[in-house]
Amino acid sequence: MKYAIVSLALISTAAFGGAPPKEENLSNLLEGKRQIVSLSEITRMGLSSSSTGADLWSGSYWPQYQGSLAVRYLDPIIRPLVEVETVQWKAIKEAFDQNPSYSYANTDVLSPAEKYDLLVGDPEMTLTKYAWDLGKKNGGESSGKVPTWRGICDGWSSASQMMPRPKKDVVVSDPNGKSIRFFPEDIKALGSLLYARAQTNPIFLGKRCRSPIAALCGDTNPATLHLALVNRVGSMKKSFIADVSPGSQVWNYPVKSYETSYYNVFSDEESKDFTTAMESFDKKKKFRKRDSRHPDTAFIVGVKMVVNFADMRLPYNTDDKTMTHIYTYDLELNSRYEIVGGEAAGKLPDFIWAPNDGVYPLSFVERTGSVSDLVAKSQESAKNGQPLSSVVRQLFEASK
Repeated sequence: MKYAIVSLALISTAAFGGAPPKEENLSNLLEGKRQIVSLSEITRMGLSSSSTGADLWSGSYWPQYQGSLAVRYLDPIIRPLVEVETVQWKAIKEAFDQNPSYSYANTDVLSPAEKYDLLVGDPEMTLTKYAWDLGKKNGGESSGKVPTWRGICDGWSSASQMMPRPKKDVVVSDPNGKSIRFFPEDIKALGSLLYARAQTNPIFLGKRCRSPIAALCGDTNPATLHLALVNRVGSMKKSFIADVSPGSQVWNYPVKSYETSYYNVFSDEESKDFTTAMESFDKKKKFRKRDSRHPDTAFIVGVKMVVNFADMRLPYNTDDKTMTHIYTYDLELNSRYEIVGGEAAGKLPDFIWAPNDGVYPLSFVERTGSVSDLVAKSQESAKNGQPLSSVVRQLFEASK
């Protein structure tokens, strides 16, 4: 799913072609590493196909229409409702309210938010209330219809590459000495929420589309996407995140791997060798969008890029999922076979971005040190949807 990255999202109204625009500068994404731009060098280094070194784990985007992190996904009363995609917030919330958390002798079936609130000793259950209020504010109570795309896919796609895969159940005691079991999916949920609400300074390339008409939105330039895959994923073995959905909704997914093949833009004949597929630009009149091409263009080659993304899934499923997108575009090459621009033949990601691995997410109260008492600290933090980083981090470490 997607959650709007409001501070980063800008309106885009025109498709990008030719040279990448200034907001798609790759230098930050490559962390100062030398950028590999020549198709000859990319081929020689074996970077036409590669995969990230990150152990990307699948998880839920904790949609607001189901109660976000407050949904009891293992509760035999609520799970049947969650399994039906058309069941909305109000029905799930009513079932939740009829069965308060203290009525459960076995806390295993409680939601990730409830378990967290019990762990920190919060009698107000602040994080749980926050999670339900997300759906309430977005139509759950008034219209009865919460947009199904609203959730924390931005947090999941960041946490899945930045936090170690939870593998084991973690049993901890609340302030009253009662044991609480956190399953790996509970821990993933808290990590995803922490990154969704507390990460700072992400690396962002491109512009978010806010138009409901996808054709009016500018996608990532093909040269930017290609070089990000080759350099970030292939050379650096790191992932990045792409908004794969055209239009105003945002659906974030982290890249797992990619595979490149080339094609001739006139004959569509495919090849693994770009030199046999490229065409000289001296036949300029034959090329589409010929007048918007980069001034240094000497050759044009078609690209078929197969990109595999880590995929989201329901929290009670434990297997990883992969989603595949096939992107077609052409690349503009100068006389040295360096990539200088490109034109898309279909839809490309609206924007790409990556969490800043030099900045670990901290809740506001942890950054400011304004509150010292654990309960008060957790309550103040949870009002903004931020679980305490110190608690989340310990759960991840214990679950490795």
